[in-house]
Amino acid sequence: MIVWPSHERLYRAEQVRELDRLTIAAGTTGFDLMQQAGRTAFRHLTRQWPDTRSITVVCGGGNNGGDGYVIAALAKRTMRVQVLAVTDPKTLSGEAEEAYQWALQRGVVVTRWQPESVITGQVVVDALLGIGLSGEVKAPFDTVIDQINSSEKPVLSVDVPSGLCADRGIPLGCAVQADLTVTFIGKKIGLWTGEGPALAGIRRFEPLLVPELVRAQVSETAEMISQEDIARLIKPRRRTAHKGDCGRILLVGGDLGFAGAIMLASQTAARSGAGLVKVMTRPEHVTALISRQPELMVSGLTSMHQLDEWLEWCDVVVLGPGLGQGGWGQQLWQKAMLATCAKIIDADALNLMATKPAFMQQLSDSAKNWVLTPHPGEAARLLECSVAEIEQDRPGAVRRIQQKFGGSVLLKGAGTLIFDGNLLSVNNSGNPGMASGGMGDVLAGLIGALRAQGLSGYDAACVGTQVHGLAADQLATQFGERGLLAADLIRPIRVLLNPECTKNEF
Repeated sequence: MIVWPSHERLYRAEQVRELDRLTIAAGTTGFDLMQQAGRTAFRHLTRQWPDTRSITVVCGGGNNGGDGYVIAALAKRTMRVQVLAVTDPKTLSGEAEEAYQWALQRGVVVTRWQPESVITGQVVVDALLGIGLSGEVKAPFDTVIDQINSSEKPVLSVDVPSGLCADRGIPLGCAVQADLTVTFIGKKIGLWTGEGPALAGIRRFEPLLVPELVRAQVSETAEMISQEDIARLIKPRRRTAHKGDCGRILLVGGDLGFAGAIMLASQTAARSGAGLVKVMTRPEHVTALISRQPELMVSGLTSMHQLDEWLEWCDVVVLGPGLGQGGWGQQLWQKAMLATCAKIIDADALNLMATKPAFMQQLSDSAKNWVLTPHPGEAARLLECSVAEIEQDRPGAVRRIQQKFGGSVLLKGAGTLIFDGNLLSVNNSGNPGMASGGMGDVLAGLIGALRAQGLSGYDAACVGTQVHGLAADQLATQFGERGLLAADLIRPIRVLLNPECTKNEF
């Protein structure tokens, strides 16, 4: 079993509470943890906004409110502090009450929040709800959240933006829009997928005083894909390597009007290190593909029987880019799905899976050696539900797809998720510039090439997603997000897949 570094582990709220409980049982007091959380949050606040001379701390009950009172007491030494208590301080107990009294002793003035209260600080500290929220935000917290969001002032959220579900990454009715979130003890998965990344703003993690022996007692719910995974899984080639050692990949797709999809996927596969790349597409597209990338082996495809030889030849087939759902695409899909080679199934190949349940039931287990790469719309079709239901619980959705279809499943979107029935990973690379056509085709070709070079389906999906997003991030840093095209990613992908040469310009 891999023991992941603490900064790569992702937890559900209940697991973080267990880490907190075990740390206290091991000898660290709850108030010590709270003080450290307050100190680290205040340090991040002053680093992010060094010219701050006044803050407003909005406190709820429980430990999140307690963190807020600690921050207020620390800030009182150097700046003006306004504290608005949404929860009556008289109802506080445990460490939260201790923090409140500690703040009063240091001269903090606490005012009960009222609907007419005015936020006076330059920066707002959101210490309302934390990870304990189980249902939708109720009054008066919904009004307070609206007031914070409409204040047009920078916001630091303590642990998670109030109203955000720490497990699913969705707002529970409403949520604070933070500019900076400082999260403690364990990274909450909801901060890294769904709407969590957008609501959290900049995310900073502070492990606090949790010993590694305590962490070893609580299993994480997921792991964060990191840049280190690229170097760990993508090794330099042997000096005697030849093209047959580097994988044979077959790409099938590109119906009339969709030549670009199969072209992007096949070019990416070649540039991602596959030794031999065979493309089978509409005859009308052969000349264009060869002209664009002469290293490709391209054949026009008029009958599904033409696939037989190449399905036996290849190590992996990428099925779906530009495939379409017409008669041509359906025949090719059915033939390729029966093959026992590894598969990357994307785009219309996924839509056909959703519409052919009887055929899917006939497939042998050996034919299910695949990576499925749905976006939320395709995921909804696979699970026969709405896109809204997928986005309401992305971790649950990726698990349900895997349970239904097997293999490894990659659910695209902000905080892409990969699940193979055992391991769940979350990707943290990528940016909104990737909201343009063809990005999925590039990803399918990249994962196919990695799979052909010997990575497992799960590892190929994890590394492919990380590299895909990092390539987009590098381009966005240089040229901006707007106008980023899928073909732009191919060159930086090649650089990233050669970590020993990452100093090269792309």
